[in-house]
Amino acid sequence: MSAIAVAAAGRRFTGRRIASAALWTVGGVAFGICMAVTLPLLLGLKSLTVLSGSMSPTIQVGDIVVVKQMSALEARVGDVVTFREPSDPGRLITHRVRKISVADGVVSFETKGDANTSVEEWTVASGGSIGVVLYRVPKLGYVLFHVRGPFGRLLLVVLPALLLGGYELWRIWRPEPTTTAEATDAA
Repeated sequence: MSAIAVAAAGRRFTGRRIASAALWTVGGVAFGICMAVTLPLLLGLKSLTVLSGSMSPTIQVGDIVVVKQMSALEARVGDVVTFREPSDPGRLITHRVRKISVADGVVSFETKGDANTSVEEWTVASGGSIGVVLYRVPKLGYVLFHVRGPFGRLLLVVLPALLLGGYELWRIWRPEPTTTAEATDAA
């Protein structure tokens, strides 16, 4: 085999290794992010997308927070909790607990967003529950927002199918690599 053929084979081998490492790295990161958001669902936790900047810089707009339900009596000052807004029960708020008091079977909370100047005062029955934020996944909420739409879902089905189809066509139609014996016979 000539020196040029050996050098070309070495470059091809190195290029394949780099491409393979890059694909495995991207795939591993994507898998880790997916697991950080979907695994909690299997454990009874909830993932919520943050839509306001009231908790900046701790939690940013577009972050995903993973929340665990707990008894209102378990909350502590300093916890970041998710609760239903008293004036609009369909809306969830995630703010930091500043003050807690218990009286007559009712837990009273004072909470405040880190970026807010005003506080909220709200109550929960002592047997009730609230959510406590376990962790956040930065900026993934933007991706999920677009994925939940019809274009995003179509893209999640069509793009992998096209990539898989293209890869299979490449495997079928690519030229056969020449072996060492064939290269010496041709010379």
